Amino acid sequence: MQLRHLRTFVAVADTLNFTRAAERIHLSQSSVTEQVQTLEADIGARLFDRSRKGITLTPAGERLLGYAAELLKLAEEAQSAVTGASDVSGSLTIGGLETLCTARLSQLLAEFHRRHPTVELTLRTADSSGLRSGIRSGDLDVGFIFGQAMAGLDLQSETVMQEDLLVILPAGHRLAGRLEAGPEDLAEDVFLVTQEGCVYRRMFDEAFAQSLPERPKLVGEFASIGSIRGLVDAGLGCALVPRAALLEQSERLVAIAWKGSSRTVPMTMMWRRKRVRSPAVAAFLTTAREFFVDHTRR
Repeated sequence: MQLRHLRTFVAVADTLNFTRAAERIHLSQSSVTEQVQTLEADIGARLFDRSRKGITLTPAGERLLGYAAELLKLAEEAQSAVTGASDVSGSLTIGGLETLCTARLSQLLAEFHRRHPTVELTLRTADSSGLRSGIRSGDLDVGFIFGQAMAGLDLQSETVMQEDLLVILPAGHRLAGRLEAGPEDLAEDVFLVTQEGCVYRRMFDEAFAQSLPERPKLVGEFASIGSIRGLVDAGLGCALVPRAALLEQSERLVAIAWKGSSRTVPMTMMWRRKRVRSPAVAAFLTTAREFFVDHTRR
């Protein structure tokens, strides 16, 4: 397989049209057709089904598409590493929990862009499981979650900071004047939580492990930390959240420190384990480490 044939294949797979693919990669349509046929001969499988209605990927073509994108990206990384270019370039796709994307990663990406303005950045949100899957599949270069990343031969991770846990209360709550509160102080209150399996639900379950399921009572399960914060603001109940969830202040909501057995939750950075790391990923990991050390110090 030749890289130029893979680039042509990806262009045809993206457009599902030989004419548009030829225009995209600045080749004649006959050259595109010839390169696809050569690639099919090299692989020994038909990559496209052709009919009067158009073309579609065959199962073999769908399987090759993921590998082709990864091989082309590796080729770009290898060229950048070998030439030893002083300016980091290329593209990075960063993923994180929605709360982290809003409160932490936006500042990190702005700092990275100031250092390396030629790197194209994409930021995506997902749940913890989706972020791990994205790293393993190569759809994400770096991901950020709360809690520890699951160990694996294909995954590397490190804790970049400890996020404080807070209890958020309606402004008129009896504990609103306190500096901190623990599970014994809030056992008779009602709480809002996310669905089971969510990282924020695990924080709550671990915080009240000694008294659940009897106490505290639950108002219900809600889709996101953002919606829970709005409901606490409206006076519906209390919630346990990481500090990152309180980017904006509200006069109808009070936040006090959690004094349970675990007062913080680790924020973890994870990336795909590779023998050779791309310059852009290496530069981002360095920037992230320095950024969060400085953030923690402040």
